[in-house]
Amino acid sequence: MHMATYAPLFARTEGWQWRPDMIWFDNLHAVRTSSYYVQQLFSRNKGNQVLPLTMNQKPVAGNDDQYGLFASAVWDNDTREIIVKVVDTSGQPQKLAFNFDGLPPQERLTNGTCIQLRSNEPRLENTLEQSNLIQPDEFPIQFSGKTL
Repeated sequence: MHMATYAPLFARTEGWQWRPDMIWFDNLHAVRTSSYYVQQLFSRNKGNQVLPLTMNQKPVAGNDDQYGLFASAVWDNDTREIIVKVVDTSGQPQKLAFNFDGLPPQERLTNGTCIQLRSNEPRLENTLEQSNLIQPDEFPIQFSGKTL
């Protein structure tokens, strides 16, 4: 995809029509919403080639036996990275294991980075008064062989 857009983009706090806006503002302040951070994460982690990613032999698309999970995986030729994106719509924390069995034998997984967008309360939103309640949290992750 060469370009993408998101609408509605801006919303003034004293005059809006609906809630999925990415950036809220008043005369003095602006705040990024969780929608903003989702779009930012996806745009910065595009990759070049789609990789197969399955759970129970099906694409991870929120099926009944997939516990509200949606996921995709891509390879980035420039950075030589595998990028896995997961969305959990269940409302419950879940333990996940990723097996990279399809890697060529000469490829080795080394260090990685996890970027999470989360909050402790499901309906929490960033506001002009509290603009950092939801934002990306980044931390290193370690691999064991071809499993994370």
